[in-house]
Amino acid sequence: MSFSAEKTRDSLRQGAAGRLLLSLLSHTYSGVIRARKALYARRVLKSRRLPVPVVCFGNISSGGTGKTSTVVTVALELARSGRKPAVLLRGYRRKAPPDSVTVLTKGRPLVLDEAGDEALMLYRMLEPAGVPVIVSADRYASGTAAVELGADLILMDDGFQHFALERDADIVLVNATAPFYRDRVLPAGDLREAPAGLERAAAVVITHCEQVTQDAVDELRAEIARLAPGAEIVESMHAPETFIDPATAVNVDLNALRGRPAVALSGIGDPASFENVLKKMQLDLKQIWRYPDHHAFTEEELAAAERARDGLPLITTYKDFSRFPPGWQGLLGGGVLILSVKIVFLLDGWKRLMRVVDNAGKDRD
Repeated sequence: MSFSAEKTRDSLRQGAAGRLLLSLLSHTYSGVIRARKALYARRVLKSRRLPVPVVCFGNISSGGTGKTSTVVTVALELARSGRKPAVLLRGYRRKAPPDSVTVLTKGRPLVLDEAGDEALMLYRMLEPAGVPVIVSADRYASGTAAVELGADLILMDDGFQHFALERDADIVLVNATAPFYRDRVLPAGDLREAPAGLERAAAVVITHCEQVTQDAVDELRAEIARLAPGAEIVESMHAPETFIDPATAVNVDLNALRGRPAVALSGIGDPASFENVLKKMQLDLKQIWRYPDHHAFTEEELAAAERARDGLPLITTYKDFSRFPPGWQGLLGGGVLILSVKIVFLLDGWKRLMRVVDNAGKDRD
Protein backbone atom coordinates (compact mmCIF):
# COMPACT_ATOMS: atom_id res chain seq x y z
CA MET A 1 0.00 0.00 0.00
CA SER A 2 1.37 3.42 -0.97
CA PHE A 3 2.04 6.22 1.50
CA SER A 4 -0.90 8.27 0.16
CA ALA A 5 -3.22 5.26 0.40
CA GLU A 6 -2.18 4.71 4.01
CA LYS A 7 -2.89 8.35 4.82
CA THR A 8 -6.35 8.05 3.24
CA ARG A 9 -7.07 4.87 5.22
CA ASP A 10 -5.91 6.45 8.48
CA SER A 11 -8.17 9.42 7.81
CA LEU A 12 -11.19 7.18 7.10
CA ARG A 13 -10.57 5.22 10.31
CA GLN A 14 -11.21 8.35 12.34
CA GLY A 15 -14.98 8.28 11.74
CA ALA A 16 -17.75 5.67 11.84
CA ALA A 17 -18.74 6.29 8.22
CA GLY A 18 -15.15 5.87 7.07
CA ARG A 19 -14.74 2.63 9.00
CA LEU A 20 -17.96 1.30 7.48
CA LEU A 21 -16.75 2.21 3.99
CA LEU A 22 -13.42 0.45 4.57
CA SER A 23 -15.25 -2.63 5.83
CA LEU A 24 -17.51 -2.73 2.77
CA LEU A 25 -14.53 -2.32 0.45
CA SER A 26 -12.68 -5.14 2.23
CA HIS A 27 -15.67 -7.47 1.82
CA THR A 28 -15.86 -6.55 -1.86
CA TYR A 29 -12.14 -7.15 -2.35
CA SER A 30 -12.34 -10.51 -0.55
CA GLY A 31 -15.26 -11.50 -2.74
CA VAL A 32 -13.33 -10.70 -5.89
CA ILE A 33 -10.36 -12.77 -4.71
CA ARG A 34 -12.60 -15.73 -3.82
CA ALA A 35 -14.38 -15.54 -7.18
CA ARG A 36 -11.09 -15.41 -9.05
CA LYS A 37 -9.74 -18.43 -7.17
CA ALA A 38 -12.95 -20.34 -7.90
CA LEU A 39 -12.72 -19.58 -11.62
CA TYR A 40 -9.20 -20.99 -11.74
CA ALA A 41 -10.18 -23.99 -9.62
CA ARG A 42 -13.03 -24.79 -12.03
CA ARG A 43 -10.73 -24.13 -15.00
CA VAL A 44 -12.93 -21.39 -16.37
CA LEU A 45 -9.71 -19.39 -16.27
CA LYS A 46 -6.76 -21.45 -17.45
CA SER A 47 -3.48 -21.95 -15.63
CA ARG A 48 -0.44 -22.85 -17.69
CA ARG A 49 2.36 -25.19 -16.71
CA LEU A 50 6.07 -24.96 -17.36
CA PRO A 51 8.15 -28.06 -18.15
CA VAL A 52 10.25 -27.61 -15.00
CA PRO A 53 9.17 -27.35 -11.33
CA VAL A 54 7.99 -23.96 -10.06
CA VAL A 55 8.26 -22.87 -6.42
CA CYS A 56 6.53 -19.63 -5.42
CA PHE A 57 7.65 -17.49 -2.47
CA GLY A 58 4.81 -15.17 -1.51
CA ASN A 59 2.82 -13.36 1.15
CA ILE A 60 -0.74 -13.09 2.31
CA SER A 61 -0.06 -9.54 3.46
CA SER A 62 1.44 -6.42 1.97
CA GLY A 63 4.57 -4.96 3.51
CA GLY A 64 7.97 -6.48 4.19
CA THR A 65 8.36 -10.10 5.26
CA GLY A 66 11.95 -10.79 4.22
CA LYS A 67 10.88 -12.63 1.09
CA THR A 68 13.77 -11.45 -1.09
CA SER A 69 16.39 -12.56 1.45
CA THR A 70 14.82 -16.02 1.51
CA VAL A 71 14.69 -16.32 -2.28
CA VAL A 72 18.35 -15.29 -2.55
CA THR A 73 19.43 -17.77 0.11
CA VAL A 74 17.52 -20.64 -1.53
CA ALA A 75 18.75 -19.76 -5.03
CA LEU A 76 22.39 -19.64 -3.92
CA GLU A 77 22.08 -22.97 -2.13
CA LEU A 78 20.53 -24.59 -5.20
CA ALA A 79 23.30 -23.22 -7.41
CA ARG A 80 25.96 -24.52 -5.01
CA SER A 81 24.38 -27.98 -5.12
CA GLY A 82 24.59 -28.12 -8.93
CA ARG A 83 21.02 -27.12 -9.77
CA LYS A 84 20.24 -24.39 -12.31
CA PRO A 85 17.63 -22.14 -10.73
CA ALA A 86 16.20 -18.95 -12.20
CA VAL A 87 14.18 -16.28 -10.40
CA LEU A 88 11.00 -14.75 -11.83
CA LEU A 89 10.01 -11.25 -10.73
CA ARG A 90 7.10 -9.06 -11.73
CA GLY A 91 9.21 -5.88 -11.82
CA TYR A 92 7.31 -3.38 -9.73
CA ARG A 93 7.25 0.14 -11.21
CA ARG A 94 9.64 -0.67 -14.02
CA LYS A 95 9.47 1.56 -17.08
CA ALA A 96 8.60 -1.09 -19.63
CA PRO A 97 5.36 -2.73 -20.81
CA PRO A 98 4.21 -5.04 -17.96
CA ASP A 99 4.09 -8.17 -20.14
CA SER A 100 7.44 -7.54 -21.84
CA VAL A 101 10.23 -9.88 -20.76
CA THR A 102 13.54 -8.51 -19.47
CA VAL A 103 16.35 -11.00 -18.89
CA LEU A 104 19.14 -10.24 -16.43
CA THR A 105 22.01 -12.65 -16.96
CA LYS A 106 25.72 -12.59 -17.65
CA GLY A 107 26.63 -11.03 -20.97
CA ARG A 108 23.53 -8.83 -21.24
CA PRO A 109 23.39 -5.10 -20.43
CA LEU A 110 21.59 -4.11 -17.23
CA VAL A 111 18.95 -1.40 -17.66
CA LEU A 112 17.34 -0.20 -14.42
CA ASP A 113 14.29 1.32 -16.11
CA GLU A 114 13.44 -1.92 -17.92
CA ALA A 115 14.10 -4.22 -14.98
CA GLY A 116 13.06 -2.23 -11.91
CA ASP A 117 14.99 -1.66 -8.70
CA GLU A 118 14.09 -4.95 -6.99
CA ALA A 119 15.11 -7.05 -9.97
CA LEU A 120 18.43 -5.27 -10.32
CA MET A 121 19.15 -5.63 -6.60
CA LEU A 122 18.26 -9.31 -6.73
CA TYR A 123 20.43 -9.93 -9.76
CA ARG A 124 23.45 -8.21 -8.23
CA MET A 125 23.27 -10.67 -5.33
CA LEU A 126 22.79 -13.70 -7.58
CA GLU A 127 25.12 -12.81 -10.45
CA PRO A 128 28.27 -14.36 -8.89
CA ALA A 129 26.45 -17.72 -8.75
CA GLY A 130 25.23 -17.41 -12.34
CA VAL A 131 21.53 -17.32 -11.40
CA PRO A 132 19.47 -15.34 -13.94
CA VAL A 133 16.59 -13.05 -13.02
CA ILE A 134 13.74 -12.69 -15.53
CA VAL A 135 11.25 -9.85 -15.20
CA SER A 136 7.67 -9.77 -16.51
CA ALA A 137 4.08 -9.62 -15.29
CA ASP A 138 3.51 -12.61 -17.60
CA ARG A 139 5.07 -15.32 -15.44
CA TYR A 140 4.58 -18.01 -18.09
CA ALA A 141 6.50 -15.94 -20.64
CA SER A 142 9.31 -15.18 -18.19
CA GLY A 143 9.37 -18.81 -17.08
CA THR A 144 9.65 -19.93 -20.70
CA ALA A 145 12.60 -17.57 -21.13
CA ALA A 146 14.21 -19.08 -18.03
CA VAL A 147 13.80 -22.61 -19.38
CA GLU A 148 15.39 -21.52 -22.66
CA LEU A 149 18.39 -20.33 -20.62
CA GLY A 150 18.72 -23.83 -19.17
CA ALA A 151 16.90 -23.43 -15.83
CA ASP A 152 15.81 -26.72 -14.22
CA LEU A 153 13.89 -25.07 -11.36
CA ILE A 154 11.94 -21.80 -11.24
CA LEU A 155 11.74 -19.66 -8.09
CA MET A 156 8.90 -17.16 -8.35
CA ASP A 157 9.49 -14.11 -6.14
CA ASP A 158 5.97 -13.05 -5.12
CA GLY A 159 2.83 -14.35 -6.77
CA PHE A 160 0.95 -16.36 -4.13
CA GLN A 161 -2.25 -14.77 -5.49
CA HIS A 162 -1.14 -15.26 -9.13
CA PHE A 163 -2.94 -18.33 -10.44
CA ALA A 164 -2.19 -18.06 -14.16
CA LEU A 165 1.00 -20.11 -13.68
CA GLU A 166 0.83 -23.50 -11.98
CA ARG A 167 3.19 -24.09 -9.09
CA ASP A 168 4.57 -27.28 -7.62
CA ALA A 169 4.97 -25.71 -4.17
CA ASP A 170 3.93 -22.45 -2.49
CA ILE A 171 6.07 -21.09 0.33
CA VAL A 172 4.46 -18.26 2.29
CA LEU A 173 6.37 -15.81 4.48
CA VAL A 174 4.71 -14.29 7.54
CA ASN A 175 6.17 -11.40 9.53
CA ALA A 176 6.11 -12.24 13.24
CA THR A 177 5.79 -8.55 14.10
CA ALA A 178 2.54 -8.26 12.10
CA PRO A 179 0.40 -11.34 12.85
CA PHE A 180 -2.11 -11.88 10.04
CA TYR A 181 -4.84 -13.12 12.40
CA ARG A 182 -5.05 -9.67 13.94
CA ASP A 183 -5.36 -7.97 10.56
CA ARG A 184 -8.04 -7.43 7.94
CA VAL A 185 -8.16 -7.67 4.18
CA LEU A 186 -7.26 -4.62 2.08
CA PRO A 187 -8.09 -1.76 2.24
CA ALA A 188 -9.27 -1.93 5.86
CA GLY A 189 -6.10 -3.86 6.73
CA ASP A 190 -2.99 -5.11 4.98
CA LEU A 191 -3.98 -8.65 4.00
CA ARG A 192 -3.96 -9.53 0.30
CA GLU A 193 -6.47 -12.29 0.96
CA ALA A 194 -8.21 -13.98 3.89
CA PRO A 195 -5.94 -16.05 6.19
CA ALA A 196 -7.67 -19.24 4.99
CA GLY A 197 -5.55 -18.90 1.85
CA LEU A 198 -2.64 -20.37 3.84
CA GLU A 199 -4.16 -23.80 3.22
CA ARG A 200 -2.46 -23.72 -0.21
CA ALA A 201 1.01 -23.45 1.34
CA ALA A 202 3.48 -26.32 1.35
CA ALA A 203 5.60 -24.38 3.85
CA VAL A 204 5.23 -21.23 5.94
CA VAL A 205 8.28 -19.28 7.07
CA ILE A 206 7.84 -17.08 10.14
CA THR A 207 10.29 -14.20 9.75
CA HIS A 208 11.68 -11.58 12.16
CA CYS A 209 11.31 -13.91 15.14
CA GLU A 210 14.11 -11.97 16.83
CA GLN A 211 11.79 -8.99 17.26
CA VAL A 212 9.03 -10.70 19.26
CA THR A 213 8.73 -12.96 22.30
CA GLN A 214 8.71 -16.74 22.04
CA ASP A 215 5.12 -16.73 23.28
CA ALA A 216 4.16 -14.56 20.31
CA VAL A 217 5.93 -16.93 17.92
CA ASP A 218 4.21 -19.94 19.49
CA GLU A 219 0.81 -18.26 19.16
CA LEU A 220 1.47 -17.46 15.51
CA ARG A 221 2.71 -20.99 14.83
CA ALA A 222 -0.47 -22.47 16.36
CA GLU A 223 -2.67 -20.29 14.15
CA ILE A 224 -0.70 -21.29 11.03
CA ALA A 225 -0.96 -24.98 11.97
CA ARG A 226 -4.73 -24.60 12.32
CA LEU A 227 -5.11 -23.06 8.86
CA ALA A 228 -2.44 -25.12 7.08
CA PRO A 229 -2.15 -28.43 8.95
CA GLY A 230 -0.08 -30.04 6.19
CA ALA A 231 2.49 -27.27 5.84
CA GLU A 232 6.04 -27.23 7.16
CA ILE A 233 6.34 -24.33 9.61
CA VAL A 234 9.80 -22.79 9.78
CA GLU A 235 11.08 -20.03 12.07
CA SER A 236 13.73 -17.55 11.01
CA MET A 237 15.35 -14.29 12.01
CA HIS A 238 17.20 -11.54 10.20
CA ALA A 239 20.72 -10.83 11.39
CA PRO A 240 23.02 -8.00 10.30
CA GLU A 241 25.97 -9.33 8.30
CA THR A 242 28.14 -6.34 7.43
CA PHE A 243 28.11 -2.73 6.26
CA ILE A 244 29.09 -2.09 2.65
CA ASP A 245 30.65 1.17 1.52
CA PRO A 246 29.11 1.57 -1.97
CA ALA A 247 31.73 4.10 -3.00
CA THR A 248 34.54 1.58 -2.60
CA ALA A 249 32.64 -1.78 -2.47
CA VAL A 250 34.56 -2.47 0.77
CA ASN A 251 32.94 -4.24 3.72
CA VAL A 252 32.89 -2.31 7.00
CA ASP A 253 32.78 -4.14 10.32
CA LEU A 254 29.44 -3.93 12.10
CA ASN A 255 31.13 -2.76 15.30
CA ALA A 256 32.63 0.28 13.56
CA LEU A 257 29.55 2.40 14.36
CA ARG A 258 28.57 0.87 17.70
CA GLY A 259 27.63 3.63 20.12
CA ARG A 260 28.08 6.33 17.48
CA PRO A 261 25.46 8.76 16.12
CA ALA A 262 24.12 8.09 12.60
CA VAL A 263 21.07 8.67 10.39
CA ALA A 264 18.87 6.14 8.58
CA LEU A 265 17.14 6.42 5.22
CA SER A 266 14.77 3.85 3.71
CA GLY A 267 11.82 3.32 1.38
CA ILE A 268 10.83 -0.28 2.12
CA GLY A 269 7.74 -2.18 3.21
CA ASP A 270 8.85 -2.66 6.82
CA PRO A 271 11.10 0.27 7.79
CA ALA A 272 10.69 -0.41 11.52
CA SER A 273 12.54 -3.73 11.21
CA PHE A 274 15.49 -2.02 9.50
CA GLU A 275 15.60 0.72 12.13
CA ASN A 276 15.26 -1.74 15.02
CA VAL A 277 18.27 -3.70 13.76
CA LEU A 278 20.35 -0.51 13.81
CA LYS A 279 19.16 0.34 17.31
CA LYS A 280 20.00 -3.14 18.56
CA MET A 281 23.48 -2.60 17.16
CA GLN A 282 23.60 0.41 19.52
CA LEU A 283 23.64 3.06 16.83
CA ASP A 284 22.35 6.39 18.07
CA LEU A 285 19.93 7.36 15.30
CA LYS A 286 19.70 11.14 15.27
CA GLN A 287 17.48 11.32 12.19
CA ILE A 288 15.23 8.81 10.41
CA TRP A 289 13.82 9.33 6.92
CA ARG A 290 11.02 7.00 5.78
CA TYR A 291 9.77 7.02 2.21
CA PRO A 292 7.06 4.87 0.57
CA ASP A 293 7.98 1.35 -0.53
CA HIS A 294 9.78 1.31 -3.91
CA HIS A 295 10.36 5.08 -3.73
CA ALA A 296 12.71 6.40 -6.42
CA PHE A 297 14.93 8.92 -4.66
CA THR A 298 15.46 12.30 -6.30
CA GLU A 299 18.53 14.47 -6.38
CA GLU A 300 16.68 17.04 -4.26
CA GLU A 301 15.88 14.48 -1.56
CA LEU A 302 19.46 13.25 -1.31
CA ALA A 303 20.78 16.81 -1.27
CA ALA A 304 18.36 17.64 1.57
CA ALA A 305 19.51 14.55 3.49
CA GLU A 306 23.13 15.60 3.00
CA ARG A 307 22.44 19.02 4.49
CA ALA A 308 20.43 17.62 7.40
CA ARG A 309 22.73 14.79 8.46
CA ASP A 310 25.47 17.20 9.45
CA GLY A 311 28.31 14.87 8.52
CA LEU A 312 26.91 11.80 10.30
CA PRO A 313 27.07 8.35 8.64
CA LEU A 314 23.97 7.64 6.51
CA ILE A 315 22.76 4.04 6.68
CA THR A 316 20.43 2.62 4.05
CA THR A 317 19.41 -0.76 2.60
CA TYR A 318 20.61 -2.47 -0.56
CA LYS A 319 17.14 -2.12 -2.05
CA ASP A 320 17.08 1.63 -1.37
CA PHE A 321 20.59 2.23 -2.65
CA SER A 322 19.67 0.65 -5.98
CA ARG A 323 17.16 3.51 -6.40
CA PHE A 324 19.61 6.33 -5.75
CA PRO A 325 19.88 8.61 -8.80
CA PRO A 326 23.02 8.66 -10.97
CA GLY A 327 25.64 10.94 -9.50
CA TRP A 328 24.60 10.18 -5.93
CA GLN A 329 28.19 10.50 -4.72
CA GLY A 330 28.27 14.15 -5.74
CA LEU A 331 25.11 14.71 -3.70
CA LEU A 332 25.97 12.73 -0.56
CA GLY A 333 29.73 12.63 -0.49
CA GLY A 334 31.24 10.06 1.87
CA GLY A 335 29.88 8.27 4.89
CA VAL A 336 27.15 6.27 3.09
CA LEU A 337 26.82 2.66 4.21
CA ILE A 338 24.52 -0.17 3.11
CA LEU A 339 23.40 -2.60 5.81
CA SER A 340 23.68 -6.15 4.48
CA VAL A 341 21.34 -8.54 6.29
CA LYS A 342 21.23 -12.35 6.17
CA ILE A 343 18.37 -14.67 7.05
CA VAL A 344 19.06 -17.28 9.73
CA PHE A 345 16.81 -20.32 10.10
CA LEU A 346 16.21 -21.71 13.58
CA LEU A 347 16.71 -25.33 14.60
CA ASP A 348 16.36 -27.59 11.53
CA GLY A 349 14.20 -25.10 9.64
CA TRP A 350 16.63 -24.65 6.76
CA LYS A 351 16.82 -28.41 6.13
CA ARG A 352 13.02 -28.77 6.18
CA LEU A 353 12.53 -25.78 3.87
CA MET A 354 15.04 -27.08 1.33
CA ARG A 355 13.34 -30.47 1.45
CA VAL A 356 10.13 -28.80 0.29
CA VAL A 357 12.01 -27.03 -2.52
CA ASP A 358 13.93 -30.14 -3.61
CA ASN A 359 10.79 -32.30 -3.65
CA ALA A 360 8.79 -29.81 -5.73
CA GLY A 361 7.66 -31.39 -8.96
CA LYS A 362 8.64 -34.97 -8.09
CA ASP A 363 5.02 -36.05 -8.20
CA ARG A 364 4.40 -34.63 -11.68
CA ASP A 365 2.51 -36.86 -14.11
